[in-house]
Amino acid sequence: MLGVVAIVVLALLSFLVILFLGGAIGSPLLVAVSGVMALVPLGFVIWAVLAIDRWEPEPRVAMWFSALWGGIAAVLLTLGTNGLVLEPLVVPFLPSQEAYELYATVVQAPVVEELWKGVPVLIMYLWFRRTFDGPVDGIVFAALSAAGFAFTENILYFGSSLAQTGDGAFIFFLRGIMSPLTHALFTAVGVGLALGLAARARSRAWALVAFPAGWLVSALLHALWNSAGFWVPGGEFGYFTYYLVVQVPLCALAAALVWLLLRQEVRITRARLHDYGRAGWFTHEEVERLSSGDGRAALMDWARRRRLGATMRDYIHTATRLANHRQRALIGRHAARDVADEAGLLSLLLQQRRELAASSAGPPLPVLQGAPVAAHGPQRVQRFGDLDGPRLTGRQQPPIGETRGPVPW
Repeated sequence: MLGVVAIVVLALLSFLVILFLGGAIGSPLLVAVSGVMALVPLGFVIWAVLAIDRWEPEPRVAMWFSALWGGIAAVLLTLGTNGLVLEPLVVPFLPSQEAYELYATVVQAPVVEELWKGVPVLIMYLWFRRTFDGPVDGIVFAALSAAGFAFTENILYFGSSLAQTGDGAFIFFLRGIMSPLTHALFTAVGVGLALGLAARARSRAWALVAFPAGWLVSALLHALWNSAGFWVPGGEFGYFTYYLVVQVPLCALAAALVWLLLRQEVRITRARLHDYGRAGWFTHEEVERLSSGDGRAALMDWARRRRLGATMRDYIHTATRLANHRQRALIGRHAARDVADEAGLLSLLLQQRRELAASSAGPPLPVLQGAPVAAHGPQRVQRFGDLDGPRLTGRQQPPIGETRGPVPW
């Protein structure tokens, strides 16, 4: 409910953004045309974020909130901070127009924009910890906020170019084709990654360190990009050289980092589901299928042939949430809610499993039903994201529930 209210408030604030864009560009028609042009880079970023988020999808309300915050609230707060606070305090002391342009481009814009783009990630970290499990979640929320901000900013850039020159092709190529991921990269690698790593710790107090550190990294990356026009020689040719030598390797490194983090998500899922497998909830083969891309594809193929694709997708999602819940229990987060949260997830898992088992040919198959695991957590894991927490073995293993034969998929 809180997320829906926040989205409604942001939608109402969008009216102020539209008024600003209309006044800055000068024509509602140009605003509309620029909005259509800005959908191209936005669509690419959303596609990339959804690809990253596939393993454990975040709640749609949280994702909408992040994107709308970036496109509306972050824009308004940036304008307010610049116009009402920084420029009155700083501009009178700058010696020349050139100094102002350098300050506004390399200092003010990166610092202020990355601050407000990072706020929704901090909100998720502080108040929605059940859906904020690690670095991938931080990157997703940060990239969506940055994508919303870039969408509004692109409308302004494209519209201004159309109004002044009648041709927005070059600026569209630079911002929409060559660098659609720049804003997302800055915020995700800085604030998103820092708060995502802090989410693997037990205490929210880590935000006091993680958010400023991530903000600094985001601002430095943004400043490095914005400063190119001041120190890279060769005009437009020099800009393209800088793009190939600096920005392309940074994007490649960011992509490699995301891939490594996704592999870690897979390892966490496998390790924690094996905990539940030893407690009687999954067979070894089922754990392996639920914790690999090929295995999940095989499960979905089995379900689609029986017109149960949506149920299997929900089942995979529930199993992944259960694995992350177990990881949080090992770390020691939300210890008081461990048993209740686990009971709800296991009940949902059992219901979905029964729906899937009932679809098999022949007599109904029995359903795997094990014992709770949360009673043996939380157990302290000293390192962030430790995959080798205490296992349920030997005397620690709870009694096995109904485990009558293999599952049908």
